[in-house]
Amino acid sequence: MARRAVVRLLLPDLALRVRGVLGARRRRLARRLQHRHRHRGDGGPDRGRGLDARHGGGRAPAGPGGRRAARWIARPRRAGVVEGGNVRDQEHRPVTLDGSAEPADVVAVADGAPVHVPDDAVAAVHRTHVMSRRLSTRVPTYGRTTGVGANKSVAVADDDQGLRILRSHATEAGPRLPARAVRAMLAVRLNQLCAAGSGIDPAVLRPLERMLNDDALPTVRTYVSVGTGDLGALAGTALTLMGERPATRPFAPMSPWGTDSALPFISSSALTIGRTCLAAETLGRLDRAAAVVYALTFRGLDGNPSVLSPAAVRAAASPGTDAVAERARLLLQPEGPGGPAAWQPARIQDAFGLRTFAVSQGAVTHALDTLTRQAARLMASAQENPLFDVAGEAVVHHGGFQQVALGLALDACNLAVAQTGPLVMSRIGMLDEPGLTGMRAFLASGPEGASGLMAAEAVAGATLAELRAAAQPASLGSVTISRGAEEDASFASQAITQTERAAAAYRTLLACELLGAVRLLRRRDLGLPAGLLRDAFDLTRTLPRDDTDRDLSADIDIAEGLLDDLGQVLT
Repeated sequence: MARRAVVRLLLPDLALRVRGVLGARRRRLARRLQHRHRHRGDGGPDRGRGLDARHGGGRAPAGPGGRRAARWIARPRRAGVVEGGNVRDQEHRPVTLDGSAEPADVVAVADGAPVHVPDDAVAAVHRTHVMSRRLSTRVPTYGRTTGVGANKSVAVADDDQGLRILRSHATEAGPRLPARAVRAMLAVRLNQLCAAGSGIDPAVLRPLERMLNDDALPTVRTYVSVGTGDLGALAGTALTLMGERPATRPFAPMSPWGTDSALPFISSSALTIGRTCLAAETLGRLDRAAAVVYALTFRGLDGNPSVLSPAAVRAAASPGTDAVAERARLLLQPEGPGGPAAWQPARIQDAFGLRTFAVSQGAVTHALDTLTRQAARLMASAQENPLFDVAGEAVVHHGGFQQVALGLALDACNLAVAQTGPLVMSRIGMLDEPGLTGMRAFLASGPEGASGLMAAEAVAGATLAELRAAAQPASLGSVTISRGAEEDASFASQAITQTERAAAAYRTLLACELLGAVRLLRRRDLGLPAGLLRDAFDLTRTLPRDDTDRDLSADIDIAEGLLDDLGQVLT
């Protein structure tokens, strides 16, 4: 309760101070980066990854989504704010969902942007629907003329089959998921349906579009699925669309569905994919913030910049290392043509926490790129089983819905984040070490024996334990369900839960390092020259200056909130 009271007292003043600092700094950054990009001729320090478009502007990035990046980079990331289950619109720029949307679009919709489904996308879905009805009268079709799961060989001919599938599969358990995750799921599913392979009745599209725009959401709980499809979440959504379940806001229900729409709608991993889009975007911001926090620590400890040189990057021969080293160089070099760092390195060779950052963090950058690309592929693909092949006029029964690649990409991302943890702990230890800082142990002040940042190091250690637990590969497991009809259902849905846990722990870990880096730089009063690092350091003004022994919980909370803005320095 005391911690909450402190935060409530601090937040109004901090918000005003942050807005004032950010306005001036971002105007300077925009001018500087515009000049740099004109002379560099590339997409800036984040080339090869989508830029965070939270504040708009900038060039369209190369890499995944390059074709449509300009479409979303020009749009502020938050088109609205989800508050208490309702969307408070700030802008009215709809996201087009036509089968070609990308992860950045899902993030925008999750944050409140309205959506629009073009008429030509509806027409394409209609054509497939007509063909599917014709084919299913001639060809045995899973879920339409048969039961599902272990009942796949049972012939079914009555019209209530679809409703029975939806009602029986809308079984969930556990805590409710946040509205942001639900909106992401709906955006992915609507985009997938517009890929026009499910055979669903096009009458479903407009009510689903309206559900998002009215923010009248279904309730989705935690335990709903395995990696062959988010059946429970989507079946519950279907019942909400038809009025059998309440929505979070008033919603005019549509007519009951036929069998030709029930299984096609729920045959998807849209919830897992949508949550993946959100987690990848969050980790992308933290990935950039990690470089800023590292640079602050590096400068405070007078690190040896040779570890960031092009020669060192070539020697690493590791994907992502070049991008991370470039970010660090942009931060640490003085503004203008000053070349190398303007300080004398304190050591010939630094400890691993400073020396191998680019290689270690490069693994995170590379894993996030792979994860984002896989999410983009999945949300633009018709994966329903059965699939209706319009070109071949065929019903295709398949196993393409098995989310092995997504699960592996999530696991790789979790492992990449976890392996950075010991190096962050190493840097935190360096900041606490008098032999490296020239200060008292734990950067303490006051009476002898003061604890300083000792407890913050313990908090960081707790986050490392969480990162390691979250990195246990979910892909090592699977489950047999439905009397053996699905004998190897993956745990991709568990992998995204672990990624969300990892992101939360990683944020706290970086915040603990940030506290030490800022305290050291303030003590040394180096007078940082104008440049990106100075801009980043100025953003940390909101961190309290009281270095006496006290409860640092509120400081960590503030530092966590600063990370997103620190990452913006590099965009």
